[in-house]
Amino acid sequence: MNDALLRADEVSKSYDGLEVVRRASLEVGRGEVKVIIGPSGSGKSTLLRCLALLEPIDGGAVFLEGGRVSGLKEKELAAHRSEIGMVFQRFNLFQNMTALANVMCGLVEVRRLKKKEARERALEFLERVGLRDKADSYPEELSGGQQQRVAIARALVMRPKAMLFDEPTSALDVELVREVLDVMEGLARDGMTMVVVSHELRFAHHVASSILMMDDGRVIEEAPPEQFFSAPSHERTKRFLSLVE
Repeated sequence: MNDALLRADEVSKSYDGLEVVRRASLEVGRGEVKVIIGPSGSGKSTLLRCLALLEPIDGGAVFLEGGRVSGLKEKELAAHRSEIGMVFQRFNLFQNMTALANVMCGLVEVRRLKKKEARERALEFLERVGLRDKADSYPEELSGGQQQRVAIARALVMRPKAMLFDEPTSALDVELVREVLDVMEGLARDGMTMVVVSHELRFAHHVASSILMMDDGRVIEEAPPEQFFSAPSHERTKRFLSLVE
């Protein structure tokens, strides 16, 4: 357990007295890709936000490289948040800024890089997601898939230790999903540590080190893809897969 890059230990989270995540545990080793699936309202996105240190937890603990990072003061939390990249369902780009400026902003504001260095690094990561030629385009001039790839570059440029994805293709038209998944598969091949909430089961089967099933705020099953899809052990998992496959 102490060798995990990122770990949740019996994490619980409630909103207005409703427990959304219930003593959920997971650990992610360096270079692993964990995919979390489950029905809507099962707590997947909330657990991911807890891992990203975007939500204070009500119980348990979150660890990064063996050190406890949950429950720290805001200044300390901010430093750790920059080590965990997060990509959301919606792209959350600044509409009044070009793709290049969107990717640069964290380097300038958080990392305090000089603009020339930040620009060079931002162009490098736009190239990595196949969008260097769109550096001067504004979000309204980009497709949904292109905007999501800019959002991925914006997270990657900070050189995080882990990347978290919250249903990154759910807001995209079907024909744009593949271009985002291709980028994510490339990250996995390059050894990026990732936790992905997704309903893209082909992606999960092809890329995941292991797949977790959540239901009613709990992690009820975890297994490698072949075992998870061919011989799930939990009846709830079997029912869910029969509906979505």
